[in-house]
Amino acid sequence: MNVASLKNDIAAGSLLERVKADRLERELLAMPQADIRTQHVFLPGIYERTITIPPWTVLTGAGHKTPYTVRLEKGTIAVNTDAGMKILTAPCEFAAPAGVKRVGRVFGEEVIWTDVYANPDNCRDLAALESRLYDLENCELGENRVARLVEQDRKDYELFLSQIGMPAEEVWAIASNESDLVPMPEGYFVELRDSKIHGKGIFAQREFAAGETIAPGRLNGKRTPVGRFMNHSCNPNATTIKGDNGDLSAMATRRIQENEEIVIDYRNSMRINFGITLQGEAPCQVG
Repeated sequence: MNVASLKNDIAAGSLLERVKADRLERELLAMPQADIRTQHVFLPGIYERTITIPPWTVLTGAGHKTPYTVRLEKGTIAVNTDAGMKILTAPCEFAAPAGVKRVGRVFGEEVIWTDVYANPDNCRDLAALESRLYDLENCELGENRVARLVEQDRKDYELFLSQIGMPAEEVWAIASNESDLVPMPEGYFVELRDSKIHGKGIFAQREFAAGETIAPGRLNGKRTPVGRFMNHSCNPNATTIKGDNGDLSAMATRRIQENEEIVIDYRNSMRINFGITLQGEAPCQVG
């Protein structure tokens, strides 16, 4: 399932009129991915897959190979059905045929959506279940895609460490030194939260436009939480800019969604901060 948070005034029905589901899916994949939580429940002869979808999310689902039942447990969502586009409000339940590829648009409250499948052999192998239930020829499920991107970022960080010739423990010791840390000044819309990439990370509390300065990373030679906790990614949404006085700030390189983690490519920061251009393999490319 591919998702992108699109907080705007476009209803899902008009999206379907403008593009087909597969084209919409490609467009969503190029955007920041919403944080959808997935829960798997196994009952005798039944497999339930529950997703919690953030507000204002537009998403496409995988094609289904078998009939199944949908149970909407919370929230309101516009979704395509056999009878056309409909707005569904929890609680409701309906039977869904095989072959349908759904497009949905969540409104101002999170949605809890459960797909219920027959599981006669009580299989608990998620990879086997996904192969059995979904048409994943052109795309993977959202949680699998997010996990793959996180793994790419971690591997690329390892490559970065090899390029600078420093072990992870030594870099971590330098980063964890709090002697040069200062609190984040007021007036900046960022927040420290748990990160899927590594430990803690910096997250946007509002949307940032491409080219917009987000927050300072270094002030008067001291690091702020942004300078301390911004994680590395091979698909960054921000970069480091340096002021005439040597202060460093994070600047958005593309539109950053509210609640999206703000990430940079450490190679670029090395070049801007220290004038060092790393040689060797290029950073990974996100597919």
